[in-house]
Amino acid sequence: MTEKKDPNKKHYFQAVDPAEFAEAMLMQCTLENAAPLVIWEKGEAEDQAELYIAAEYFPNPKIIKLKPTGKLVTKITGSLKAGKQVLIKVPVEEKINYFTGGRFKFHPEDLTYSLEIQQDIFKSQQRGTYRLNASEVIPIQFKIDDQVFDALDISIGGTSFMVDELDKERFAKGKLYQECTLRFDRKNYYIPLAQIAVLIPLTDETGKPNGRYKVGIAFKDLPRKTEDELYIKISTEARGEEMKKKFDNILAKKPDPT
Repeated sequence: MTEKKDPNKKHYFQAVDPAEFAEAMLMQCTLENAAPLVIWEKGEAEDQAELYIAAEYFPNPKIIKLKPTGKLVTKITGSLKAGKQVLIKVPVEEKINYFTGGRFKFHPEDLTYSLEIQQDIFKSQQRGTYRLNASEVIPIQFKIDDQVFDALDISIGGTSFMVDELDKERFAKGKLYQECTLRFDRKNYYIPLAQIAVLIPLTDETGKPNGRYKVGIAFKDLPRKTEDELYIKISTEARGEEMKKKFDNILAKKPDPT
């Protein structure tokens, strides 16, 4: 009997703009114990892929500076992939990855590598961890200690919002907040425990800090009923967003009757 596939485990790919990728890379470079980046050549077997740690990201031009995690010989003499076009996977969250490719270089002076991105950037995520962006149609708010923040996005696992530099100590990574409230789809959801997962300094179009920070919140100890309700609502809104994009694309391709 053929095993029925769970549609919620289907991967969804979407093109992303450089600004979103730059933000994801900044998170990757600042997180402790971040998952390594995976580099391989097109058509290469999985066991031939190499793992690297993201050390720094330069948005213009789009270059990732990397440190090797492989064998010592690779660190000293350089990877056989150096000087070639490679593909790269950037894991930023459980079941959420970015994919792109470009020219891979070895820098013997400090035993580091760099990858200059020369391809489009895509994001893959499973429906179960779909991150839904806030908008005028989909407002999201998060309340901590009687202060309400306009959220940037929402997933079953958490949310995020922006704060000024004066508040960065208040939202230090790892800090816990009790009895918070998520306002989503005109309904309040009780969040018994929220933890600061990341605190990311934001940059302007030139890559310089702009004085604001993105606070990433992880929900803890969610009641099963709340988790199920959020999953259904986020999935419903996500499907609606996808249908709207498809409809907009169809309209854009139709010839102007005038």
